[in-house]
Amino acid sequence: MTLRQTLALTLLAASTSALADTVDINVSDKSAQLRYAMPLGRDSLGKSEFNAGLLYTENGKGMVEAGIQVMNEVGANLPGLTVGLGVKGLAASVAQYDAAALALGGQVRFSPPMAKRLGLVGQFYVAPKIVTFGDANRFLETGVRLEYEILPQATAYVGYRKIRFGIDNNPGATLDEGAHVGVKLLF
Repeated sequence: MTLRQTLALTLLAASTSALADTVDINVSDKSAQLRYAMPLGRDSLGKSEFNAGLLYTENGKGMVEAGIQVMNEVGANLPGLTVGLGVKGLAASVAQYDAAALALGGQVRFSPPMAKRLGLVGQFYVAPKIVTFGDANRFLETGVRLEYEILPQATAYVGYRKIRFGIDNNPGATLDEGAHVGVKLLF
């Protein structure tokens, strides 16, 4: 192989690693979640990704989800701030009820310029009655986590999340609530 071919393959490999797939695993005493994300593309306006996940709780209930999110850095005036907006479809079993929803939401991530390996992430998704199906009449998911990049391909974090469904007979049916620890691996 010539030097030119080797250089071209090296540059190609380096450019695809910027668009890496991600596996995210987190656990608590009461739940375990596995999420997978893959890039859909990147252009001058930002990047987009497809993600899918499974949440399993101690009482045998859970949720599956799949969605698309677009994200980008806010700009030079706020270095380290990234905002993402997205949509996800989900199906869940909570208490003795079955629910599905099409939720809108997003996330905000801040990484201080002087500590780029550290990140604070907030997430919010909501689905009102018109896009919530089954036994539920609304959906709300909130979460926050503190991340630390151990290696360029591995991030550890601690977080807190709350996933709730509004159900006619049980207005505050909570699928999962509490602290968790996790790792996010890029490959």
